[in-house]
Amino acid sequence: MLDIKAIKVSDSRPSKLYLWWIDTKFSKWYYDFTWKFIQNPIFQIKRLWDWYWAVFRYDYDFDGHCLFRIIEYKLKRLEKVLLNGLAVQDPKDMKALKLAIKLAGRLKEDNYEIAFHDRHDKKWGKRVRGRGNTWTSDRPKANTPKKKEQEKKEYWDMIHAAEAQKKREEKIFYGILLKYLRNLWD
Repeated sequence: MLDIKAIKVSDSRPSKLYLWWIDTKFSKWYYDFTWKFIQNPIFQIKRLWDWYWAVFRYDYDFDGHCLFRIIEYKLKRLEKVLLNGLAVQDPKDMKALKLAIKLAGRLKEDNYEIAFHDRHDKKWGKRVRGRGNTWTSDRPKANTPKKKEQEKKEYWDMIHAAEAQKKREEKIFYGILLKYLRNLWD
């Protein structure tokens, strides 16, 4: 099905002087010259500067999470254009775009284990590290072998739950992009 968007119509009409100016040959040369050599280079430099401060200064080639930072920033810019653009957007598409931005931000931060760690630390106490060359990890409230085993099991369950939550949000995020990306244009 072809998705045709409504266009916002302006009631203001151009003046006769402006219409005369547009009809002259000089206006085409003037607009071409100012766009190619003044406006467009300034516009591109400004966009490059914005991308640097929002994305590229935190971009690393060895980290795949940087992709989420790029996608989140691009979707935020797209949302701004769609809200201020000429086409009327479907509210369902805009809601999906907001959710995609939120999920991209969460995936970028990758802090899924923090809430689980806090609950685990509250129940079992802060981790106590071993001395010397050995690395041991003990919890103050896990003082018997049975409690240590239970703490270890709960810790791994927590890690698996956090990973499952991350995978679920990735699936939703990619599904939104797959379903709605072609509808998001102005």
